[in-house]
Amino acid sequence: MKIQFARLSIEYWKLLRSFERALELVAVDKQPGLIAQRRYSSNRLEAILKECDMQIIAFDGMAFEVNIPAAAVNGDEFSPEETLFVERTIEPAVVSQMSVIVLGRVFLSRQPPRQGEQNVPRD
Repeated sequence: MKIQFARLSIEYWKLLRSFERALELVAVDKQPGLIAQRRYSSNRLEAILKECDMQIIAFDGMAFEVNIPAAAVNGDEFSPEETLFVERTIEPAVVSQMSVIVLGRVFLSRQPPRQGEQNVPRD
């Protein structure tokens, strides 16, 4: 049951990220209410996961290292010696008490994201 709940949480996280991208298409005067709804929904997801002693971890902008609980979908494009960065999180990892419940999926790049650049995944 824990794995199914973790997978459902990932789908909800992806829906929130898609909603965030869609906000750019909404008239500026309508955005504040939608931004507040997105923030509320995100906070609720985190609170519910915390009640279950679980946490979602996104990796955007992080250096890609062997110990992060995520698989690179484009890892075969790079040599093992290269320093790589997570360009965007495709699916976050879900962990509980330092154990990985569901492994994340990420897209890598050779360059770290530029300061202030927002990496919103293209699900």
